[in-house]
Amino acid sequence: MYVYIFKLHNDKDGADHMKTIFESTVTLEEAAAVSLSKPYLPYQPCPEFSKPPKSGEIYPIEPLKVFDNVYWMGTRAVGVLVIDTGDGFIMIDSGSSDAEAAYIAESFAHMGLDPAKIRLIVVSHEHFDHYGGVPYFIRNVCPDVLLAISRTGWNLLQTVPTEFAFIEPRPEKADILVDDGLCLKLGNTRLFCVSTPGHSAGCLSFIFNSSLHGEELTVGVMGGSAVWPNFPEARMYQNSIEYFKLFTDLAGCNAFSAVHQREEVLDLVRDHWNKGTAHPWACTEDTFNEAYLQPFRNKVLNTIYSDFIQQYLMPNGKPEGSPLPSRKE
Repeated sequence: MYVYIFKLHNDKDGADHMKTIFESTVTLEEAAAVSLSKPYLPYQPCPEFSKPPKSGEIYPIEPLKVFDNVYWMGTRAVGVLVIDTGDGFIMIDSGSSDAEAAYIAESFAHMGLDPAKIRLIVVSHEHFDHYGGVPYFIRNVCPDVLLAISRTGWNLLQTVPTEFAFIEPRPEKADILVDDGLCLKLGNTRLFCVSTPGHSAGCLSFIFNSSLHGEELTVGVMGGSAVWPNFPEARMYQNSIEYFKLFTDLAGCNAFSAVHQREEVLDLVRDHWNKGTAHPWACTEDTFNEAYLQPFRNKVLNTIYSDFIQQYLMPNGKPEGSPLPSRKE
């Protein structure tokens, strides 16, 4: 069922023709049946390593509408994106803990939405601040919800000890193990998933359809933000940006968002709805690369050429004639 071969052929003039990324979609039930038929590691309780830190005080942010059918909910630490598909909600990520998940559930009511209608939680990557709220939602809010996570991310969580970004609580089941190129269909929404390792091994990025004041949008979201000061991971992140760009170009992305957000940026989104100012996350197909992807490239280059990495790789700094572009100031 999953055949995502995008380059179909070359014309005589050499022009590549590619499918639309939304052409091959599957329902949640179809995705679950097929993805779980492939090998994956069974659930294992967290291998003991260190005691997880106690949940600290959370700093909630008032939820807000992002696009016509998309909402942002969360805290200063992390949030979630909620997509109203017309047939229930897709929620990207879940918060880091029971406390954050409870606040997110309350935020649904604040926006006049019913969290019991969450049909699918998609975990962008296997770090606790993205999967940690899943058990709370399953226990207390939407017990029939389906959980999607990358196959790589799920497998890693079955072996990595409770250290660093992999602390408890962890999901005890996954209904859909996402492989690169999966496009899920729910209601009027198509959610296309791209494997973009670097921030984490199993990191996913997303492209989905939405609208702003009735005008169609195609939204691109990178699933991981931080670039770790580790040369292989930074290089992998760099590769993933360019790989994701292949699909954002193909889809014609003209809007973007993220789960980690600064309050001052969220205030600009509020101003759009309240004061009619320009939407900070709306752009054009021609400006998406510069507006959204270029800042990620700058992060990578700042990391690669940082003193922390350079002392192990190139004592004299960036070599003359390096194939990498210079960092944009």
